[in-house]
Amino acid sequence: MTRRDYAWYRMDTNRNLMVINSILLFEGKLDMARLISTVAHRLPNYPRFTQKVVTRMGKPYWVEDDAFNILNHIEFETVAHPVSRQELQNRLTALAHIPLEENRPLWHMNVIDKVGDGYAIVFRVQHCITDGLGLVHVLNHLTDDNDNHGKVPAADGHPHRAKPVLHPVCSHVVKAISWLKVAGHVTRLALLIPDAKTQLKAPLTGNKQLVWLPPLAMDQVRTMAKRMGVTLNDVWVAAVSSALRQYLAERGEQVDRKPVRAAVTFNLREKANAFQLGNEFGLVAVELPTDLDNPVQRLRESSRRMTAIKKSHQPRATMAFLSIAGCLPRILQRFALNLFTSKGSVVLTNIEGPARPRYLAGSRLTDLICWVPQAGMIGVGLAFISYAGQIQLALFVDTDMVSDPDRLMALTCDAFAELDQATRAAVNAAPAPVQDGELAPELPRTARAA
Repeated sequence: MTRRDYAWYRMDTNRNLMVINSILLFEGKLDMARLISTVAHRLPNYPRFTQKVVTRMGKPYWVEDDAFNILNHIEFETVAHPVSRQELQNRLTALAHIPLEENRPLWHMNVIDKVGDGYAIVFRVQHCITDGLGLVHVLNHLTDDNDNHGKVPAADGHPHRAKPVLHPVCSHVVKAISWLKVAGHVTRLALLIPDAKTQLKAPLTGNKQLVWLPPLAMDQVRTMAKRMGVTLNDVWVAAVSSALRQYLAERGEQVDRKPVRAAVTFNLREKANAFQLGNEFGLVAVELPTDLDNPVQRLRESSRRMTAIKKSHQPRATMAFLSIAGCLPRILQRFALNLFTSKGSVVLTNIEGPARPRYLAGSRLTDLICWVPQAGMIGVGLAFISYAGQIQLALFVDTDMVSDPDRLMALTCDAFAELDQATRAAVNAAPAPVQDGELAPELPRTARAA
């Protein structure tokens, strides 16, 4: 077991479980025997799902669980009546408070029938097994690209046949940057001025709630990004900034004085290597433009800040820091982690899911939603995952920090609509190209401000 994955394994606390919670919604009738058979044939192709963690002389190892039984990890929940969205959300929230059993492989599925026109699977995985990109690889291997189901998965991307792609930068983080640069970046993070003191910095209680929204159309968001020459992730960061600004303002916070800082996940893995699972990403500290009132300015500033981070060594330095933390005694790891996470208020993640519809045991996957766990002293996490032409937004919060999660989610959805209108207006207000010999027209004051 790598020291980096061991660090994630040891981040579990009673107030912040280090578990990736996801829900998969399917249409059609549930065939439980077929579902169990499919999972039993495919999931063990990844050794991590039949192994447990042990330590010997302080060193962590993955070892095969001799008592492994797939039926200990798949639980069928019978219900007497169709499950409403609110009931499903409440059930998911209840499951998110339950730790995974340490003496078994660290994953579990709850299958809930009568959800909409089909059923749901709540899939919970300890973060030490994999990150978001690895989890998407697992999902693709578990499922098919059509409803012509068979027990044997497709050969393409099969973890037993895939070969790692060597990357001169990411194959080993220590080769990419010197220990001196790692120390420099970690020191700068430790010495950061404390984040804006808002309700988002309240003490953790461990009372969690998970919420999500109906999906957004991917094409609409992608068009918005192309319109302004930015990335989908830039649009996501700008929308979250707008929602946090409005939410805090509604609660009497002074939002114009100081921006809210976020820990943003930054993938460092080649997609072709996702079958190896584990964690290969860095966490970068980003000051969200929550102090800016203009939506187009927020988008441009989000893009500028994210671009600057991409050119820096900060993502690789934080990934190296996690490897170092996994070598420390648990109490020192927790101290170092709390020092780092105390500088931010929220965690943001962006996951690229399957581009086309997937089928599990013959049933079509209609919606894929994922919640990012938080670490240390952070209790607010927002996730953005794409799937089959749609984007799903999800929020996982400590309710003492965000007492009305539904309102924050609604504001996030509103922020995308606001950005769409504002970017259209900005493009329409742009001056026509100046011909040779002509003078550029004076811009209206509002256009210059945008």
